[in-house]
Amino acid sequence: MAGAGDAGARSAARASLAAATPGSPKNRKFILEELERVLHGQEFAASARSCTLLRYLVERALDGGEHLLKERTIGVEVFGRDSAYDTGKDAIVRVSANGVRKRLLAHYANADLARDPGSVQISLPVGSYMIEFHASPSGQAETGGRAPVTPSTPARWGRRWPASAWAGIVVLSVACGVSVGYNLRLAGRVPSSPGMQLLPWTQFGSQKIVRVGLADANYRIYTNVVAKRALTLDEFLGEQWTGNFPAGMALLSPRSGNQYTSLVSAVAASRVSAMLETTGRTALLVPARKLQMEYFKGEQPVILLGSVVANPWAEVFRENLTFAIEVEPAIGLQYISNHSPLPGEPGRWEPTLPTVSPGIAYAILSLIPNLTGKGWVLLVAGTSAEGTGAASELLTDPARLRKELLARGINPAGRVQRLELLLRVQFQGMDSPRYSVIASRVAGG
Repeated sequence: MAGAGDAGARSAARASLAAATPGSPKNRKFILEELERVLHGQEFAASARSCTLLRYLVERALDGGEHLLKERTIGVEVFGRDSAYDTGKDAIVRVSANGVRKRLLAHYANADLARDPGSVQISLPVGSYMIEFHASPSGQAETGGRAPVTPSTPARWGRRWPASAWAGIVVLSVACGVSVGYNLRLAGRVPSSPGMQLLPWTQFGSQKIVRVGLADANYRIYTNVVAKRALTLDEFLGEQWTGNFPAGMALLSPRSGNQYTSLVSAVAASRVSAMLETTGRTALLVPARKLQMEYFKGEQPVILLGSVVANPWAEVFRENLTFAIEVEPAIGLQYISNHSPLPGEPGRWEPTLPTVSPGIAYAILSLIPNLTGKGWVLLVAGTSAEGTGAASELLTDPARLRKELLARGINPAGRVQRLELLLRVQFQGMDSPRYSVIASRVAGG
């Protein structure tokens, strides 16, 4: 009986992390215990670099030094870079941080992982180097579902909403409503040719069902208007955020049963579905919140629509990309980071602000192995809606895609280990955007 009482007290103490300062001696002890469990888990065991960075970030958070967590500082203190090194050309910190995020997501997605009720979880939010500590899902009932804590957790939003925010909500909700109609249209204008051999469809082999992960408009509204921050994948898949919509936004809350996708995601899904039919396959449309980590481990292909700001699952694969969509935390602007620049290529491509027209956006069309290498993941995403739309248009335009591949010395009917295309997209108002492929990577072609 004494053992059970001790365990209960221990769980209660851990649960108190949701309302206390992590740097206190008691909470520090529990966090460091969790850190050691994570570092000795199978996801981190094979990466000394990820272990070193995670330990450094956690210790800085506990010591109150999170304000010092700048990319250059981490590069110098953790990876031994010179204090004047070029962060635009040397992306080791960003790439390593993405690796830590990916491994944390995989660690906590492990259904066989034993957790005490109310135990703490460690997360690294997208676009930040500041570690957060959360009560595990099993402990949310005890903690009352409070928000995640950091060494200093400010209020995320107030009770009063500016008129501009409500106007944005109305516009977004109307767009989401329109997109429902597009979700029902799975026929396209692509000529039927089941025997067509064209990358990336050739990689899907004999698989007849392809999951298409839709962007989540509810999530986009929540992060832009309510929370003003991105969520970790663990938070996104949990129930806590779905209950944080104010009463006036109840119809947009996932708990209402309404799972909206964006207009561009719906149109892209329609194009992809029609294209898959021409190759003798069927698209299975899946809302982002219905996707599971297991889907990215088997032989069945998955197509992810949208960048991490609209589809958090994209974060799982960002470390594996040469051309990765990143987010500038201060202003929320998305840009393309070039993790391995070739001679003459920049370290990053920056679009114009979304409100600027005519403007420039960028997009990626990336075919990479899934988490186990048994299947494939195809990322279709842009730094804006125009970018994502252009990428889906190229993917489903056989003649244009074939031409672009041949122009880069890639066999359209071949098989590859990975394929990445980077698009530059020009748009103006409601006109159809114009795009061109400006860079590519291919392996094993």
